[in-house]
Amino acid sequence: MAYVCAKCGKQIKSLSEGLMCLYCGGRIILKERSSLAREVSTD
Repeated sequence: MAYVCAKCGKQIKSLSEGLMCLYCGGRIILKERSSLAREVSTD
């Protein structure tokens, strides 16, 4: 499962080091969502 740092935008593959970006030291980590388009009916 991939995560993205909110501060620098780099991908983090695992959070074994804790909740901290290894590149910039940011502590806001977001879970990367799939780019699956969904259709919603309006009926």
